[in-house]
Amino acid sequence: MKTLAKILLSVVVLLVVSGIGGYFYMKQKFAPPANQLTVAGLPASGDLRWWADTTAKPAIPHAGLLVPVRLPNCPRTCFLQVDTGAPYTVLYANQLDTLTRRYPSLGTSLKLQGNVVPEFRFSLGGAQVKVGNTKVLIQGAGTMPADSLAPYIIGSLGTDALDGRVLVLDYAANRFTLSNEVPAPLATRATFAPLAFKERRVLLDATLDDKPRQLLFDSGTSAYNLLTSQDNWQAMATPGASTRTDTTNSWGKKLLIYTAPTASRFRFGQKEVPLGTVSYMTGMNLMQETLMRFSGMDGMLGNAPFEGGVLILDVKGGRYGIVRS
Repeated sequence: MKTLAKILLSVVVLLVVSGIGGYFYMKQKFAPPANQLTVAGLPASGDLRWWADTTAKPAIPHAGLLVPVRLPNCPRTCFLQVDTGAPYTVLYANQLDTLTRRYPSLGTSLKLQGNVVPEFRFSLGGAQVKVGNTKVLIQGAGTMPADSLAPYIIGSLGTDALDGRVLVLDYAANRFTLSNEVPAPLATRATFAPLAFKERRVLLDATLDDKPRQLLFDSGTSAYNLLTSQDNWQAMATPGASTRTDTTNSWGKKLLIYTAPTASRFRFGQKEVPLGTVSYMTGMNLMQETLMRFSGMDGMLGNAPFEGGVLILDVKGGRYGIVRS
């Protein structure tokens, strides 16, 4: 009996140690690299532009938010997608190659060392931004539109730009502001609620059907009001309602997204918003699904619940605010 007790105790200890070790392993895997983005000359303000995903089925007119940027010695305005679901800024290899060949005046400023650009500089809304060791991904064909006014997307702006700062997304006016403080006129009009910035993920405290939730705000999921687990989706979807199936691409991987109407309602601070639809996704690999579970979030919010108003991400103050039109 003593031997059996020792064996059982050993198994329990092993499970506990494995669980703790697994937690810290996944926490480390989920942690982003050190922030190497700096900004001078804030506040910065500029235009927000919607990007349409015509490769999705059906096409998504509001698939992403773009901001214009200017590169040193480049006459063309380029664009970065605002991606609050990404903890760091990234560039696209094929687009950089096309840009460098089209504009030799760029010199070696975008030359890769391994899979990074050692020092990526650009201007954003009047501010000067510098990113060290910017990761470069293979994304898209890099074909440059013949129309010089058409958006040429060379990468995405991650939450390293928000760290210790305030980002205002004015959906109604199609404008953005990046600053060190909440603009005074908005501070008096907004309804605020807590925001966490764990591992540079933007986590918003909200109430969904009278239950407290912590939701990841991912501006890269613009087409969907709420992406959540299949179990949550089944509980929230209107019984008997038709389901829409979308096909999309995320970093070269095919994903299926199922969307159904719902009667659920959000409450952000004192503001209540009907959710309208709820979605869940299939096609993620095991690591992505595990990372989502370890993040502690209850789902991902896109831009849709905030469209027509103003969203204030006060990372510096640990809060977010909403101004409804």
